[in-house]
Amino acid sequence: MRNMILAAAAAASVAAIAPAIAQTAPQAHRGMSMQPMTRAQIVQKVQTHFAKLDSNKDGFVTKEEAEAIREARRANVANRMEARGDQRFDRLDANRDGSISRQEFDSARQSMASRGERGHRISMRRMHGGMMGNLFKMADANKDSRVSLQEATAAAAAHFDAADLNHDGTLTPEEMRAAHQAMRGKHANG
Repeated sequence: MRNMILAAAAAASVAAIAPAIAQTAPQAHRGMSMQPMTRAQIVQKVQTHFAKLDSNKDGFVTKEEAEAIREARRANVANRMEARGDQRFDRLDANRDGSISRQEFDSARQSMASRGERGHRISMRRMHGGMMGNLFKMADANKDSRVSLQEATAAAAAHFDAADLNHDGTLTPEEMRAAHQAMRGKHANG
């Protein structure tokens, strides 16, 4: 959840760190509690993720470096989803005949409903597209097609400050939700 909040609070700066954040974005929808985050924690996360993305260690993250990480993460997510699909199929195929009958499907669905379970859908667009697609451009303050640590940190701090409604240096869960909703609304409206 904390990484999702980072995306909401520091959206522009995460152009350089978007893939790392996108990897954990689904956690925000799994009921994890949000913890308050300080400006210093946000800056530290940007620095940590920046170091991971700067693959050639030249002090800049290019679109190519960010995209390479994003593609690797996409492949990892796709592999995990495929493995989960195989596991789900095996759970549904009660008689192990290689196909799922309507009865097996309905039985599994009823069993899940009686336990209060719901299926989770992971939107690849939400994880890797949408607002993440423009983050690099937003963080590239001098428009040189690469993002420095200074640009990423400055953008993160600016977005943190905008989300910190009471200007106390800490984002509360309420401020995080408000920033997330504002970002979703801004993205939905173009």
